[in-house]
Amino acid sequence: MAENIPAPVLTEDGARRAMEVLLEQERVLRFSGHFDAHDALRLGTAAIELIPQFGEGYSVTITRERDGVRMFQWVDDTKDAKNLLFADGKRHSALKAGHAGPWAQLEAVVAGDVSQVWANVSEEVPACGAFPIRVGDEWVATIGVSGLMEGLDHEVILRALEQVLGVTVPRWDEPVA
Repeated sequence: MAENIPAPVLTEDGARRAMEVLLEQERVLRFSGHFDAHDALRLGTAAIELIPQFGEGYSVTITRERDGVRMFQWVDDTKDAKNLLFADGKRHSALKAGHAGPWAQLEAVVAGDVSQVWANVSEEVPACGAFPIRVGDEWVATIGVSGLMEGLDHEVILRALEQVLGVTVPRWDEPVA
């Protein structure tokens, strides 16, 4: 599915810093009270309306986690089914790690062994582009974005969530893919 994806060159310190920022993003970017189909539509629409800022299209999915139902799906005319596969792989990696898409990649760098980080890309893509949608502490859905490079899928998600939630979060300066 994701053959020849190069792992970014991250230092252990850089990965630790990125993990701290990612935890802060996950702490701040939460819904209060509920997340329903209307919220999914609002968030998904916010994400696709960002395309002019990135100059290239992408796919956006939002999956409800209690039953795996796709609440929102959109694919730019310039993208295809493989982007949906990548988004699903990122989602699976995030769910397994318990954090946003690149968490497993960052953990591997901190542990000093990245040899297996991309070993199961047919099912898991430990990269930017999947983010937990939480209501309080409960992970209720996952937003996935696929189609951009160099961690920009994550940036789309952050901007869309910031817009919908009316908050801002810090960014990392690390080469996280």
